[in-house]
Amino acid sequence: MISCCSAQASIVLGGTRIIYPSNKSEVQIALKNKDPHTRYLVQSWVSYLNDTKAPFVITPPVYKLQENRQTLLHIIYTGDKNALPGDRESLFVANVKSVSAITPELKEKNTLQFAMKTRLKLFWRPANLKEADALQAWEKVTFRRQGTQLIAKNPTPFYVSFGELSVGGKAVPVVESKDSPGAISMMVAPFSEKAFALPKGASGTVRWTAISDFGAQTRQKQQAL
Repeated sequence: MISCCSAQASIVLGGTRIIYPSNKSEVQIALKNKDPHTRYLVQSWVSYLNDTKAPFVITPPVYKLQENRQTLLHIIYTGDKNALPGDRESLFVANVKSVSAITPELKEKNTLQFAMKTRLKLFWRPANLKEADALQAWEKVTFRRQGTQLIAKNPTPFYVSFGELSVGGKAVPVVESKDSPGAISMMVAPFSEKAFALPKGASGTVRWTAISDFGAQTRQKQQAL
């Protein structure tokens, strides 16, 4: 008999996104094990969207997190700051993979363990970009219809992540892929446009919310299409 164990919701990160101001030597994020009975081995690293290694280190890179304990992950950029755009944000992914320790009882059984992987968006933000402007960026997005597509235009230097997006009361479908999970596919890059598939028969008003720096959903805004 094979039994299964996974990290599930026991390992909790202290945020849904990470903002890394370029004038900071490092940023931190809390990591907590809420399980009162199980230890977890946690591995952390930063990658590009295509999963190749990015010029960051996370310390500790591997950590044994005891029951009901918390630690801080320190994220440090090790690349050339001049290699990144100074007029807009750059996007990376912070990866946290956790697997539970095998208890003495499970050692005696044929046990299959599953690793739980969490991916957080990490935004490298040039120091000259103001937080107040970042919080208002979502309001400056405009939309237009182009055939069967909804085109979103982001004129700001910040990434805009939609929380909700609908046309005429019909939700715009989230298109996921291996390289573009839902949270990434519903995002518009700085100074860019992005095409979304219009829901069948949708017309009228575009309504949207966004996800703020703090992981909260904004109020709703609308625009006639």
